[in-house]
Amino acid sequence: MKATSHDTCGSSLGPGGELRYWTYTKDLAPTLERIRPLTMVPVDSLIALARQLRAVIVSQTPGDFVECGVWRGGASFLMADVLRRAGVRDRKVWLFDSFEGLPAPEAIDGPAAATYVASAKSPWYFDNSRASLEEVRAAAVALGLETYIECVKGWVEETLPAHRGRIGTIALLRIDTDWYRSVRCCLDHLYDQVAEGGFVILDDYYTFDGCAVAVHEFLAERRLAHRLESVIGESDGYAFHQAALFRKGGKTWHETWTWADRVRLAAHDLATAIPPGSTFIFVDQQQVNAAVPPDRVALPFLEKDGQYWGPPADDATALRELDRLRRAGASFIAFAWPAFWWLDHYANLGAHLRGDFRCVLRNDRVVIFDLGTREQADARSCAG
Repeated sequence: MKATSHDTCGSSLGPGGELRYWTYTKDLAPTLERIRPLTMVPVDSLIALARQLRAVIVSQTPGDFVECGVWRGGASFLMADVLRRAGVRDRKVWLFDSFEGLPAPEAIDGPAAATYVASAKSPWYFDNSRASLEEVRAAAVALGLETYIECVKGWVEETLPAHRGRIGTIALLRIDTDWYRSVRCCLDHLYDQVAEGGFVILDDYYTFDGCAVAVHEFLAERRLAHRLESVIGESDGYAFHQAALFRKGGKTWHETWTWADRVRLAAHDLATAIPPGSTFIFVDQQQVNAAVPPDRVALPFLEKDGQYWGPPADDATALRELDRLRRAGASFIAFAWPAFWWLDHYANLGAHLRGDFRCVLRNDRVVIFDLGTREQADARSCAG
């Protein structure tokens, strides 16, 4: 990843333009405000969707974006707006929907599906999730996104076989068709076109039994070892599972989307806090190597002949090695989240860093101390 200490969340370096370091949800707020009335997707899921889009753009994962089941088009418009903001002109968003509402569920779709059908007076029924094609196209025009989208009207069982050849490679497939039959149809017809490193998002995995059955049935029949991950959001102070996803090709914990995105954010943290050309001690237990920015030299801790030598045997060893590496030219020490426990386990090391050196950055990914300073008062802000 290209990164320098002066990069900010608005950086335009490399593929993906300003999205490369798009870290904070406030950057997404204008888009969310525009598309919010056009979607039932929770805000946390929309933010996650934007980050997934950014990931495939920055990593140059090939292909278009496809949403099956779009209602009024809000989530698709979010994808289109991300493309516009990134200056991407050679991709589009495909919107597949009946534009006539949902078909009747089957017994396999479970009790929640039956409850939905019986709740026509519910504020979440939305006329059986019905929105016309004309309404969706008019919204796209009003948002200035009409050149980024292509709508395909009809039941997916009929439209996907007829149009999948036109779509070509898919970078992100979002399935929001609710019921078993249509979810399975989307996977059967489109999975093979998803690029390695691309995403498959399953909006109704935690809501309707049929969706979960279709997903597990498909993966089992194909003998695919994809790890399902959750999008977790909050409502009324409670955290809950909003959707599931997998990244094609991801089979181990360090290939999952959640881990990769955290590493990307940690890389931005390190590039922001540690100047180019610096040598720093990186305490990560050799689990976050990909976060080291270019033009910086990261020394493992403990270090022997340039290699990681495992955790210190005791506090005295940790302090002695810190002093040795500092005298050898290390100007910062950074702890990544897999090694946060070191600051408590090696209590004297933690106290020495917090008491004698300025903490320049602390969040849930990294804690970074400037080893060139001894400013106890300033360090207290990171002592929590």
